[in-house]
Amino acid sequence: MSVSGASTHPLDHPIWNALTSTQGDLAEGGTLARRFPPAIVPFAAMAEMSPPSFAALGALLSRSDQAVLFTLEPVIPPAEFKVFLAATGEQMTGTPAEASVRGAEIVMLGAANATGMLELAKLTKPGPFTLRTHELGTFLGIRVNGQLVAMAGERMKPAD
Repeated sequence: MSVSGASTHPLDHPIWNALTSTQGDLAEGGTLARRFPPAIVPFAAMAEMSPPSFAALGALLSRSDQAVLFTLEPVIPPAEFKVFLAATGEQMTGTPAEASVRGAEIVMLGAANATGMLELAKLTKPGPFTLRTHELGTFLGIRVNGQLVAMAGERMKPAD
């Protein structure tokens, strides 16, 4: 199925929609395949699951690069690609709820917090996360007694 096919919700193809709209300034690639800079995050997407799109994605990657794709359908890559992990995931949306934790402080996170953010990500395994992932958008953290215990952020912005 093509990204421009029947599915029109921005979250159906979040990486492609982010790289062709609100985060297009970070995009590497062209009309068939795009990716975020690998030093920030290994997310990539293709316009469609076709040999030309796979070739365009391959041209963006070095031999040591990995590309993380989020797709609605299973990916069947050509022989020159190796699949390290194929799994299903759940796309979650929600509305913030009021909560109160004694000693909790909500803080804006950025470059000065990158090491602590990476440490928390290694503990919680939310998916690919690097020292520069915070550059993708706004990240908020919750500190309890000065310790970063939770965070949320915009790794992809597929729509306004």
